[in-house]
Amino acid sequence: MIDAQAAREAAAGALASLLAERDALFASWPEPVVGAPVKVTRVTGAHSYWLVPLEAANRAIGAARIDSASRVLTIGLICRETRRIEDCPRVVTLLTAEEAAAKARAVLEPGEEALPPRFVHDGPPGREAWLVETRREGRPARWIMVTPGGTTARRAGEEIGREPGVE
Repeated sequence: MIDAQAAREAAAGALASLLAERDALFASWPEPVVGAPVKVTRVTGAHSYWLVPLEAANRAIGAARIDSASRVLTIGLICRETRRIEDCPRVVTLLTAEEAAAKARAVLEPGEEALPPRFVHDGPPGREAWLVETRREGRPARWIMVTPGGTTARRAGEEIGREPGVE
């Protein structure tokens, strides 16, 4: 597994190539740079890949997904309107860990205790969310998935795609 610095270097190389080619998606952004990589784990906790923000004017305008061998899996924009950069997300995860924790606390059931959020892909890479595991009487209870689009919950340990007919 590569470290955050190697992920950042891989993303910087890919971004530099796109800028040198005057790629239409990136050419109009004011001095895009790579930011601090975010570790993305599987819901089980195993490290999967890095999400490296592409930033301009202190906003997340895009992201690169870097695998364990420093390969760029994807690179693209999450914000397209250069004239309204203030509307771009502040963080590449779209929500901070603190915001995700607050949203999860809002749906806790009586007797549940929430653990700190971690950033996961829930299903295939790219299907990212903040996972807040809850405990009841010291045992795993639920997985609360938090995204800007909403909050869902299921029994702790239930992986998407592990049951027939569930995606």
